[in-house]
Amino acid sequence: MRNSSFQALHPKFWDFIKRATTKLMKVLVAFQARHPYSFGDECVLPPIMDFCLNKIADPEHHILSFEQFLIQCMVMVKSILECKEYKPSLTGRVIDENRVTIEQMKKNISSIVGGVLTSLLPKERIVLLCNILIRRYFVLSASDLEEWYQNPESFHHEQDMVQWTEKLRPCAEALYIVLFENHSQLLGPVVVSILQEAMSGCPASVTEITPGLLLKDAAYSAAAHVYYELSNYLSFKDWFNGALSLELSNDHPNMRIIHRKVALILGQWVSEVKDDTKRSVYCALIRLLQEKDLSVRLAACRSLCFHIEDANFSEQDFTDLLPVCWDLCFKLIEEVQEFDSKVQVLNLISTLLGRGNEVIPFANKLVQFFQKVWEESSGESLLQIQLLIALRSFVTALGYRSPICYNLILPILQKGIDINSPDELNLLEDSLQLWEAILSNAPSMVPQLLAYFPCLVEVIERSFDHLQVAVHITEGYIILGGTDFLSMHASSVVKLLDLIVGNVNDRGLLSTLPVIDILIQLVAVMGFALFGHVVNCFPMEVPPLISSTLQKLVVICLTGGDDPDPSKTAVKASAAAILARILVMNSNYLAQLTSQPSLLLLLQKTGFPTEENVLLCLIDMWLEKVDNASSTQRKTFGLALSIILTLRLPQVLDKLDHILSVCTSVILGGNDDLAEEESSGDNMMSSSRSQHEGPVPSKEFKKRQIKFSDPINQMSLETSVRDNLQTCAALHGESFNSAIGRMHPAAFAQLKQALKMP
Repeated sequence: MRNSSFQALHPKFWDFIKRATTKLMKVLVAFQARHPYSFGDECVLPPIMDFCLNKIADPEHHILSFEQFLIQCMVMVKSILECKEYKPSLTGRVIDENRVTIEQMKKNISSIVGGVLTSLLPKERIVLLCNILIRRYFVLSASDLEEWYQNPESFHHEQDMVQWTEKLRPCAEALYIVLFENHSQLLGPVVVSILQEAMSGCPASVTEITPGLLLKDAAYSAAAHVYYELSNYLSFKDWFNGALSLELSNDHPNMRIIHRKVALILGQWVSEVKDDTKRSVYCALIRLLQEKDLSVRLAACRSLCFHIEDANFSEQDFTDLLPVCWDLCFKLIEEVQEFDSKVQVLNLISTLLGRGNEVIPFANKLVQFFQKVWEESSGESLLQIQLLIALRSFVTALGYRSPICYNLILPILQKGIDINSPDELNLLEDSLQLWEAILSNAPSMVPQLLAYFPCLVEVIERSFDHLQVAVHITEGYIILGGTDFLSMHASSVVKLLDLIVGNVNDRGLLSTLPVIDILIQLVAVMGFALFGHVVNCFPMEVPPLISSTLQKLVVICLTGGDDPDPSKTAVKASAAAILARILVMNSNYLAQLTSQPSLLLLLQKTGFPTEENVLLCLIDMWLEKVDNASSTQRKTFGLALSIILTLRLPQVLDKLDHILSVCTSVILGGNDDLAEEESSGDNMMSSSRSQHEGPVPSKEFKKRQIKFSDPINQMSLETSVRDNLQTCAALHGESFNSAIGRMHPAAFAQLKQALKMP
């Protein structure tokens, strides 16, 4: 291999040797990864590690041009250095344990390998390897510069996104990062020294592409990659205010090399940018976004995204930069050609929108921008996915003013939720999330949106993959659409709920049951508003409409045994609370439901005893699950149980003690849920009124209104129990007195306290 004339005389054989040696190194790398302990043998690891280190540090001339072999040598060293099996174990050994276990053997091998690595990598060799990686392998070559000059956009992505095992420089950078992580205290001062040497040897005023400038670029790379450790040895504020700011003041075209690396540094060191430097860094990145070189602008785009995503991002320092930032984003996405570039710019736009502030002044420009980019993205489903994500951020940022973009967004949504569309497989998930965002931020329902609901049923008919978002969308339609929605799509709602309940797991049920509850609440609120009283005011349209679903809830409550699984308990408690609500709103309907032959047939199929009284079994469920319910559900159980007292059922007296104990605990316990809702609702409304003339109309606001107007919250459990006890006494006479007499004196005293009885 050393004879260059041999290469010239036998090029095919030479090519075979190169491929064979590269393959052999790949096999060794794979063997080390799969069998690290066997590889750690003193006859295997030391010679291979030493060989690889020598080839990296002092390669022969023909090896330097043999990149794939060098890459595999670096991969091997990196793999060994970061191998967790070669790290010292912190667990101890059992005292007086004489036999050597497999675990102990592994610890022994780890200890031996650790010693071997220490001998193979003394401090001097570590420092030398670090220097070589930075000074030789990080430095841009003539071919790199030519590639950059010919296509800066492709160069950016190749350097930024290429797999580290495919190219020599990214591989060297990956090895350097692992080496630094293992020896940060040793190498921190070394890297700072190289950085200072490079900056001194090539001042910011230098414009020629010299070895000194390329070394400075390499040193900047080294500093960027290990910011988390290097910050202990280098003050970012001093570095930025000194050298980095001066670099940006030099506008010579050759300075694109350094400017791109400054953009990288500003993004990587985001955690070290303190309040007194944020404004200057934001301005620097905006300036870099205005450079002519696309590679520099794309690097700045990504780094600016990091800053805006940062938890400590200062909106105050960035607000006046927004106009120019939006314009630069629009301009950049027009100029780039590659998919990865467009995605990068869209990520920045989505991140800016995610901050939500100051979007309205730019809304028209953003609508025009999205319209143009969507039209140009025809046939590029991957790009359209990114656009859907950005559009979702746009809708959320606009909030209740989102209808200004409906002309753009609703046709896009209609295409995305069509399961017969050619792009359905790629676009459906993100289109559904966009749909949810539109409903969550809509101030009211519009006819176009109202017409889309049947598409949701088609989606769920095919699979439950998108159940969670589908449930949220359904809730949005119920809350925003109200009676108009129900009158138009009642059959679709019935079909959707029937598809879900009884066919999904507990997690799916837990997300769906609140929607059924709010549907019933909404109609109950309408009835309360119409008739001014609660009991039996429940309009008859909805319960029979969802009769099949309610029957399934009865089956869920009364079957399945006493499974201790918390999710199953929660499902039963929520289902039972819905049925209790129906009893409170319209006791006649629940009595009718529990006696339907179709329900009894369903229960029979599950093994439920046919002789059991369904309503009495539900009473037992309410008594049992009250401790697993929320405050509002507990009050619903209490009201339902108080109504049970008025039934002409002798079995009620057998449960009287338990019923009254539950009602007493609910009355004395109060309604924490409602208090919390009122508090958060007051805060929301006062905040809204301070910024606008009235509360912000939205799905969430209307949902709170329904909860506040819930007839359950308007009813007095104390009054209900007191009145219904009198009815119960009148119905059962002496039997009632006997049942009351069997109550424990302490429980009876609490009952009197709860009912404020003398």
